[in-house]
Amino acid sequence: MPSHADDKLTLRHAFTRTRNAWRFYASGRPAPQAQRMGKLARKGLNPAVRAQLKVRRTPWAQWAKHNAGVAGQYGGNVRVTAQNILTNRPGAVPTFVGIGLDENIATRVLNTRANWVGIRKRAAKDIFEVRSRNADLVWYNPPPNPAAAAGAWPPIAGHTPGIKSAAVGGTAGAITTGHGNGQIGNGRDGIRESAVTRSVQDMASPDRFLDTAVMGALATIKHMSDPSTRLNLAKPHVAALPTARYAALTGNNDLRQPATFDSLVDHVQEERERKKWEVGSVMHGDNRLQGMVPPVIRSYLASHGNQPHTAMEAFRSDLHHAWFKPSVNTSVESDTRDLTTKSLNQMATKTNTTGRRQRSLSDARVLPAVAPPNSRGQ
Repeated sequence: MPSHADDKLTLRHAFTRTRNAWRFYASGRPAPQAQRMGKLARKGLNPAVRAQLKVRRTPWAQWAKHNAGVAGQYGGNVRVTAQNILTNRPGAVPTFVGIGLDENIATRVLNTRANWVGIRKRAAKDIFEVRSRNADLVWYNPPPNPAAAAGAWPPIAGHTPGIKSAAVGGTAGAITTGHGNGQIGNGRDGIRESAVTRSVQDMASPDRFLDTAVMGALATIKHMSDPSTRLNLAKPHVAALPTARYAALTGNNDLRQPATFDSLVDHVQEERERKKWEVGSVMHGDNRLQGMVPPVIRSYLASHGNQPHTAMEAFRSDLHHAWFKPSVNTSVESDTRDLTTKSLNQMATKTNTTGRRQRSLSDARVLPAVAPPNSRGQ
């Protein structure tokens, strides 16, 4: 299988692979299931959000299928109305601010006719539905200089309105430093758009619409939220702030309190990792992209019929309860490659021709012992 220097098997990798092989045969050798990005992305959302996503999706998918290539832009609404209940989990408690969905594929990319020449209805649905809850997109901003005083910069920020200076509704008080100004290449959001644009414009790809949906997820994981190892670097800076900070995920509780901050980190980590397992399953089910799935995630997917949530829960159980733990990615920052210089198809081609995995997706990280209360449901 294609590999990367950092993917070389250790004893822990070998044991995990052996354990998962035993599970595969013990469970009757489950057939791998094909997965779709859009279906996975909408799973576990507030039912009201899912319903409106479908309402918005239908006219866009029709427009993309029948009018792509014609001059002009889509004139309909692609945004989903925010809701104060964030999940379909039983007993979910409303938070202080309504949360909608962020398009993993930028609105201007969605609305440009020329991008969707030849698209079919199912692919159009997937493209439209590949989204993230705004509240889950949170990142750390390091001090601008070593002598920076507490409160002189926002150590934690997110997509509007996930992080706030006051527990109020709407966009008032939203802290978004680092997001960017809405232009391609500017800030986290603009870099994500640059990565997605590479794939949507790669006419040499045998399935550029699949590549675009996958890259939307990959670039969101890399740029729009930080792993817990990096997000935790913000903790002392947040604790030292002179005024309160709030997160939609943790409600009316001040993030300066250690337990509240830890809960936020758990929520963000849960969703970030869930996205990795979901997009990994889509890639694992495609022969061209399969070689870019990292070894631990691939091992669990292979032994659980390519069912990402089942595989992720097996990994969680092993991580917290098994006597021999699986290998865990502990890199402080995202350790994937630059996603803006090559399209996903170009990365896949290099992986398959050289045998060296292009790191479009990093391997599994630690998960909370149980899924946090405001995380997406099942």
